[in-house]
Amino acid sequence: TAIQIGWTRAQLTQLVGSSGSVVSEAGTGSTNIVTVYYTGIGTGVSNAIAAIIFIGGAVVAKSEAGFDAAIAGKINIQQYNTIQIGWNQSKVLQLLGGNGNIVSQAGKPGTSSYVVTAQYTGSQSSFAIVSFVFIGGILNRKSQIGLDTGIYTITKQQYTAIEIGWTRAQLTQLVGSSGSVVSEAGTGSTNFITVEYTGTGAGVAKAIAVIVFIGGAVVAKSEAGFK
Repeated sequence: TAIQIGWTRAQLTQLVGSSGSVVSEAGTGSTNIVTVYYTGIGTGVSNAIAAIIFIGGAVVAKSEAGFDAAIAGKINIQQYNTIQIGWNQSKVLQLLGGNGNIVSQAGKPGTSSYVVTAQYTGSQSSFAIVSFVFIGGILNRKSQIGLDTGIYTITKQQYTAIEIGWTRAQLTQLVGSSGSVVSEAGTGSTNFITVEYTGTGAGVAKAIAVIVFIGGAVVAKSEAGFK
């Protein structure tokens, strides 16, 4: 957590006590890109990994996985649906009452290119994970896994009938539900939404259909498990 964007390799080594494992390197001089890995220490974090990326000898990004057995910060589906792309980070934090777990940072803090990814767990289940990506302090993308526990079903015949260019309303009218929005990014004509449905009928209980919308229109569809 103490590592700051802009730090040198020497500063990192002084803090941590080792230079880490260099897993990749490219370029020279000001374009030299080095990725360094560390593993977590302490109770419950033996499998944690921290990745630090240097360009031209300075930290430009950092990310981690596994340090928090329970991610700080809870969220429910109502809060998730309330949060809109374009909100500033402070507004999101005010609604949720905390920062969550900052799993990655890139760029210089305070600039329009500074990227932060924050994660929260579901208030009803620790297996539900929500991620928010902020660029320049503005929410650019949100995604959820397991938070929306609604039942959204689709048949193979319905899936086959879906056409590229359809609106969300046309899809909802055909299927009978709006589906589970697992990720969303952008606004207006660049609004990007991914919707999931589960299969219904004999032998397709585990089938999944994924529909992708850009600017409100279907641009792609895929399925797995339909026979």
